[in-house]
Amino acid sequence: PPSPWTMSNAVVEGWLQRAPPSIRDASLRAQLEHVVTQSREACVDALRKLENAQEELAFCAFWQSVLQERIEALPSELSSYARSLNEQQRRAALAPIDAPLLVLAGAGSGKTGVMAARVQHILASGVPPASVLALTFTRAAETAIRERLTASVGVRVAKALRVATFHSLALSICREFAAALEGGTADFALVTGAQQVRLVTRALVEYRIARAARPSSSSSSGSSSP
Repeated sequence: PPSPWTMSNAVVEGWLQRAPPSIRDASLRAQLEHVVTQSREACVDALRKLENAQEELAFCAFWQSVLQERIEALPSELSSYARSLNEQQRRAALAPIDAPLLVLAGAGSGKTGVMAARVQHILASGVPPASVLALTFTRAAETAIRERLTASVGVRVAKALRVATFHSLALSICREFAAALEGGTADFALVTGAQQVRLVTRALVEYRIARAARPSSSSSSGSSSP
């Protein structure tokens, strides 16, 4: 399927072709590209403000049609996740998807909820589920995000998403590309620190037993002498 960026460009091109000559300027494309990244609520709010704007008729009519199309393209059930967030959380979850976003927050501030809402916002913006990767540090956070997404977007969409911890993602990459390493195989196991100690200890014991059972060089030379 075409990428979300290809689909977004096609939408923007269609709007540009419909734009009245009187409002076409160098900034129009950037403004339309910004609309594509906005949530349904943001488009609804912009449409309300436009109704009270003191602008020329051609300007208002064009932007009303653009915003209305965008609102219809974003189902309200995908944007309902933002209703349970506070203002700061909502700003993070609904930020434009075409730019990096860094959220700094302490324990218990709702980071997991914001991350789940952020994924839903990305989906609502037209990104295919298979193109979304959500990484967490703990399995508990991974499970929480997956459960929230399953409840909100459905089992089929949630299964298409890639939600994992940093460690499980790295492990899956190692297994997938194990053949690229010399002697590599996907059939390997991970061991904990305690298991490592036991394996090394056992290897040393077996080495010492094998060495003790091996005839020494002096005894070998004495037995071979006449």
